[in-house]
Amino acid sequence: MSYFIFDGVLSLGNQYELKGEEYRHITKSRRLRPGDSFLIQDQQGTRFKAILKNIDRTSLLFILHKTVAIPPTSSLRIEILQALPKQKALDSILQKTTELGISQLDVFCGMHSPKIFRISEKQHHLERWKRIVTEASKQCERQFPPEIHFHPDISTSLETLPNCQNSWILVPGETDVISWKKLKSSSDDLINHHRVLIGPEGGFHQDEIKIALRSGIRPVNLGPRILRSETAAITAVSILQFLWGDL
Repeated sequence: MSYFIFDGVLSLGNQYELKGEEYRHITKSRRLRPGDSFLIQDQQGTRFKAILKNIDRTSLLFILHKTVAIPPTSSLRIEILQALPKQKALDSILQKTTELGISQLDVFCGMHSPKIFRISEKQHHLERWKRIVTEASKQCERQFPPEIHFHPDISTSLETLPNCQNSWILVPGETDVISWKKLKSSSDDLINHHRVLIGPEGGFHQDEIKIALRSGIRPVNLGPRILRSETAAITAVSILQFLWGDL
């Protein structure tokens, strides 16, 4: 059951007022009425079952009934480093990888990324992306959404991000590729932090591949077929969660 977000700290037994987008969602989309119950989570991540008491034209009043359990966060930290694809593909990546439990998603402008993205509109795009992962988190009942960041290019992103020993690039045709399936049976069974570098629809430029490999990122094989950008991201996260996470 999806939940709503309260901009503050809640405590049992008290009555609270809800305004803004969450108020409109409850009254217009969910069409709840006085006496109905719903789930609400505060800024600290505590979730409650609430009872709707009263509705007026701009706000509603609710009282907290009891705390509810929250699904545990994945013990596996997965970060996606995504070359900017088309908007529809990125929306799917943001939504589905959030549901699968990623911790962080960093977007950068790849050499083959669509040229319609304007750096001057970075803040607008970030706010939109954060809304998408927040809504996805509410739908799948995870406690907090993943972090979202933007970088102008691959070099800047790799210089900005802290070191991750288990960093991978999804690129076909490279030599010395690694199979996660074989890695699982090695001495690395307790890997708990991965970063996966994924290209846009047009794939990586050769210069980007060289930059990634020089930085210590290792090529990984996801099979014989060429995957779309969004398919690659979802597949990679699913495999990692299955091998070392909570799937």
